[in-house]
Amino acid sequence: MSEAAAGRDLVALPRAAVLALWASTYMHGDLGPDDAADMSYGVGRSGPGDEGVDLFDWMTGLRRLPLAQLRLVLPAPGRIAGVVGPPAALPAAIEAESAIVVTAAGIADHTLIPLSLPTEQDGRSKTAVSWVRYDAPVGTQVPPAASSGHAREELLRALRRAADGSIELDLVPDEPVEPARIPATWISTALPRHVDAGDAHLLVLAARTLLLTRSEIDDGHGHTVHLAEALARRGLLDELHDVARGALIEAVERIAS
Repeated sequence: MSEAAAGRDLVALPRAAVLALWASTYMHGDLGPDDAADMSYGVGRSGPGDEGVDLFDWMTGLRRLPLAQLRLVLPAPGRIAGVVGPPAALPAAIEAESAIVVTAAGIADHTLIPLSLPTEQDGRSKTAVSWVRYDAPVGTQVPPAASSGHAREELLRALRRAADGSIELDLVPDEPVEPARIPATWISTALPRHVDAGDAHLLVLAARTLLLTRSEIDDGHGHTVHLAEALARRGLLDELHDVARGALIEAVERIAS
């Protein structure tokens, strides 16, 4: 897949990443808040829930914050760095697997976390998504993004090491991920027009690698016979998973800045 093609295809992303992309499109002046809010629910049977904030009001409110910035966080058990808010925000962010921290002039203002609930509409299954806001403690500073600026090169090197090694992995990030491997905390989306080809390619590559390594980790070591091989395989998957997570965050923050 070429970098140009990556910008035209649908890509599955964490729900908070999708919201960050479309909110930044509105903040860049490329789309109205109503259309940006609608696009934030992604492509598929997904729509607004009955609780939480109204995304139209939330987006227009961003313009009233001084130097507002959106920070994507992809938390997991034991990896909660970057989540800002009261204690209740931590388990909610871990369950949702993604969150957006909104800052104003470097000071945390609030965290937005998606709550996804299965529902039914017109006899069809659907996911209702409510965005829950957690206000940040007053004066909480958020450090600058810790991204290296070389996420694409680091991800490509990690993928090359995996391909050249002797451990068998079911990873083909050049092809779309099967729907069965996409969790409910993610949703497919088109990419905004202002996303350039390089950023689009990194976003697609990182997202697919993150999904594929997650699926392989969940499958366990059924592909291996010996414990040493199983441990080596898990170590390689964990490395790829971490590099892909960092690359996805860096790509979204570059696009949203």
